[in-house]
Amino acid sequence: MISLNKTLNRVDYLDNIKALACVLVVLGHFIMSMDASNIVPYNNFTEWFKDTIYLFHVQLFFLCSGFLYIFSVKRKNNYKYPVFVANKLLALGVPYFVFSTITVLMKKLAGDSVNTQADGLLHTLFIEPTAPYWYLYVLFFMFLIIPPIKSKKGISILLAVSFILKIVSVTDILQDINLPYFITGIFSYSIWFVLGMALCVFDFKPLKHRTIIGAAALAVFTALSAVRYHYGIENKALSFVLGLIAVIGIFLLFSGNTIKSGKITQLLIKYNLPIFLMHTIFAAGVRVILSKIGLNAWYIQVPCGLIATFAGPAIAAFIMNKTKYLEIFLYPTKLIKINKE
Repeated sequence: MISLNKTLNRVDYLDNIKALACVLVVLGHFIMSMDASNIVPYNNFTEWFKDTIYLFHVQLFFLCSGFLYIFSVKRKNNYKYPVFVANKLLALGVPYFVFSTITVLMKKLAGDSVNTQADGLLHTLFIEPTAPYWYLYVLFFMFLIIPPIKSKKGISILLAVSFILKIVSVTDILQDINLPYFITGIFSYSIWFVLGMALCVFDFKPLKHRTIIGAAALAVFTALSAVRYHYGIENKALSFVLGLIAVIGIFLLFSGNTIKSGKITQLLIKYNLPIFLMHTIFAAGVRVILSKIGLNAWYIQVPCGLIATFAGPAIAAFIMNKTKYLEIFLYPTKLIKINKE
C-alpha cells in the first residue's frame, strides 16, 4: 500500500529508500577517496562493503525516479510532454551544470592534491560527466526518451525492452563502438528506471509479508556478495542479478514497513539532494586542507571527512534557503515557474 505524506504529496517509504541510497553513495565515494589517498590502510571489510554497495546504490535512485515518474503522472491528468521536459531540464540541468563546474574548477585549483584529475570543463559537461553528476545527466535523457506508460501491458513491454538493453550492456556487444555517454547510460541503467515505473503500475497490495520477504532477499544478497568478493568473481551478469535481488529486497522491506522515520532519517530526507550534490566537494575540500597542514592520520581524516560530507552540504543548503535566491542552484523550479503540466 502506498503511504503518502499529505503535506509534501510524496511516497514516504520512497523518501526513506532515497535517504538510504544517498548514504550509501556518499560512503562509497568517501571510502574510495580514502583508499586513493592511502589514508586508510587496506582491509577486507571496507573493500567488500564498497564492492557490494556499488551493485545497487545508484540503481536505487533510478528505481525511485522511475516510480515517482509514473506516480506523479498518475496524479496529474494534464501531462504535457514539452512542459514536462522543460521542467526536468530546469530541475536537473541547473544543479548539474553548477556543481559539475564547481567540481572541475576545484580540481583544477587543487592540482596534484586531488585523487582524480579533471578533464576540460566542456568535455565534462557534455561528453563525459563526472561523479556523482552523471546520474542527473543520464536521468534527464531517460525522462526525455522513456514515455510515461501507465498500462500493465505497456509497462511489461517496456520492461522487456529495457531488459534487452541491459543484456546488450552486460555482454559488451557494443564495447568497440564509441557511443555517447547518455546512450551507454540508458543501456546500463534504464532497466532500474523502468522497474521503478513497473512497481508503481502493478498493484502490490495483495502481497503479504513484504517485510519478511525483503529481509530474506537482503540476507541472500549479503551472503552471495560475500562469496563473490571472497572468490574474486567479476561477472557483469552476476552483478546485475545480485543488484536486482538487493533492489527488490530493499523496496519490499521499506514498502512493507510502517515504522515512522527517526529524526536522523528525517534530516537525511530533507537534505538528500544537497548531500548528493555537494558531498564530494566538501569531503575533498576538507581532505586537501588537512593534507596541506600535515594531518594525514586516518583517525583525523576519517571523522573530519565524514562530518564535512554530511554536515557541510546540509549547512550550505540551510544558508542557501535563508538567502532565497541562492536556493535556485538546488531547487530551480521553486523560483522559476514553467507552465504547469
